[in-house]
Amino acid sequence: MKALTISSKGQIAIPKEIREVLDIKEGDKLTYKLEKGKIVLEPIVSIPRSQAYFWTPEVQEKVKKAEGNFKSGNFKTHEIDKFVKELKD
Repeated sequence: MKALTISSKGQIAIPKEIREVLDIKEGDKLTYKLEKGKIVLEPIVSIPRSQAYFWTPEVQEKVKKAEGNFKSGNFKTHEIDKFVKELKD
């Protein structure tokens, strides 16, 4: 385990090797929380407002279900003409 030093202003520097692995750049924001006597830092990923719906718990649950169905072979394939006809019926 490596150690960090706290400056007189209470600041720490995140080592380069960690910044590279987590792709943390100057100006990026992190969240923090205290967890069982530890400080946990997590990079914040910005999501465009127009795409925020995709990350709601409801949509993520549907995505997980769809992925599970696909992995288990529970899906249909269609020829485009038959598919369009089915949609119209």
